[in-house]
Amino acid sequence: MSVYRVGKNLTLNLDERKLFKGSIEVFLPELSYRLLVCLAERAPNVVSHDILLDYVWQGKIVSEDTIKKRVSRLREVLAVEKEQDPIIAERGLGYRLNLSVKLFEHTVSQLEEQQNPPKLVSPQVHFSIRHRVMLSGLVIFGIALGVFKQTESSKIQQPVQANISLSSHDASIELDVSRFMGLQDSSKIDSAISELENSIKHASNKVAIFSILSELYLTKHKLHGANQDDLIQAYQFALKAINASNSQPWPYVALGNVQIEQGKYKNAIESASKAISLSPKWVNAHAVKSSALNHRGDISGAWNAIQIAHKLQPDNPLVQKIRVQVLLNKNMFSWSERHLDSLIASSPQDAFYSLTQAEYFLEIKHHEKAEKTLTELLTLKPNFIEGHLLMASALDLQGKIDKSLFHLERVAISQSKYANLAKLFANLVDGKNRIVNGKTSEGDRYSNQFIASLIALNNKDPEQFLHLVEKAVQSGFSKEYFLDSNIIYTSLEQQVHNDKQLKDFQALKTNLFNIKQARRVKRVPIL
Repeated sequence: MSVYRVGKNLTLNLDERKLFKGSIEVFLPELSYRLLVCLAERAPNVVSHDILLDYVWQGKIVSEDTIKKRVSRLREVLAVEKEQDPIIAERGLGYRLNLSVKLFEHTVSQLEEQQNPPKLVSPQVHFSIRHRVMLSGLVIFGIALGVFKQTESSKIQQPVQANISLSSHDASIELDVSRFMGLQDSSKIDSAISELENSIKHASNKVAIFSILSELYLTKHKLHGANQDDLIQAYQFALKAINASNSQPWPYVALGNVQIEQGKYKNAIESASKAISLSPKWVNAHAVKSSALNHRGDISGAWNAIQIAHKLQPDNPLVQKIRVQVLLNKNMFSWSERHLDSLIASSPQDAFYSLTQAEYFLEIKHHEKAEKTLTELLTLKPNFIEGHLLMASALDLQGKIDKSLFHLERVAISQSKYANLAKLFANLVDGKNRIVNGKTSEGDRYSNQFIASLIALNNKDPEQFLHLVEKAVQSGFSKEYFLDSNIIYTSLEQQVHNDKQLKDFQALKTNLFNIKQARRVKRVPIL
């Protein structure tokens, strides 16, 4: 929720996507609006042509002349004084905004106010109320102390204190939850949870508190051991937020995130859609919907959802992260890399960005880089279960099977949704019979089919394995690095009695690559 003051009389409201010159709204075409945001957010630095192409034209190929024309149009809108050029062209480098830029941030605690704006009260009414309160306070003070004439400054201050009479209703406070968002350190998360849970009784903004508690417990589950109790708490607080107010989008976004972690992707899509119906411009709702669709294997739907979010807030880190994950499933690695570079540069210690970067390295077959990234990540977050799963893959793909087994066992004994997958891979390595338990996720076709294929391989049924893997690929399975696994290939090679099945397996991997290539977004010139 950001507002920029540009120059002396321009106001750029990113939340409302509006530009004002003084008090008059200035209407900008979409490309001009994106260009202004791109320049303002990076001011006073020079913005390169590559960044402009990615941000304004979203990677589409345009001519140099097209960029110049768009900049020229925006100059005309921003021009205030003839002698000052609002946009400077730096030859061979790019463009920079030649106006002062100041950012004003709205805290997350104001989200509820934006959903339910207070009624406007005229200045005259404010004046009247203020004076009546002051007068009543003075009378109460006078009666209480029996003081009729006091002139000392120290005693003049006392009526202000005396007129504060709090009933049980007045004692409620609105806690600023923005300072609890984005926490990843275990001790800080525990401290925040404790403070928030203790404040619920006297807080007025319970919806925001319940929602942020759900997100904190979910982060704790993901980063610090995948304890099932934390996931249950995250789910329960999301439901409490909805019960507190079912007309606000935040609780449904929180619930959708929990449902994704539970593997209930169909339910997560429904929760995100409910949030979107309540607030169509709520970016996080579109992001959650995209993530759920991506996990479910509906890559086209995931792309459409994240594009809506990207158009609303292209620099939103959550939007960029999920966009990377969808782009990886479309084999669009250059776009993925651009977003990742931006995310890592802005928050190099963020565990989820590092995990996404590691998956990017696995997808482009830079296995050693993936291992290095994950080594650094697991040093900081040793109980990040999904990090251990990707590390097992990175080591497996380099032929370091024994080291891979260590990480597979860490995942296998956890309460993570990846435990069964890790057990099946570990069984193929050492021949043990780790029991796979729990129900499969409804609607999660490709994951269920891939798990079933590994069960078939565990049961030494290579023909059924190939059949189920093919079904998984057709249903939306996209994790190429799993199919490239040395563990799978070695086990399959030991079980088959002819070369045809090995060739069929190679053909499956080629088919998956071709499917992902067909999903790529075609770049066309935009004039």
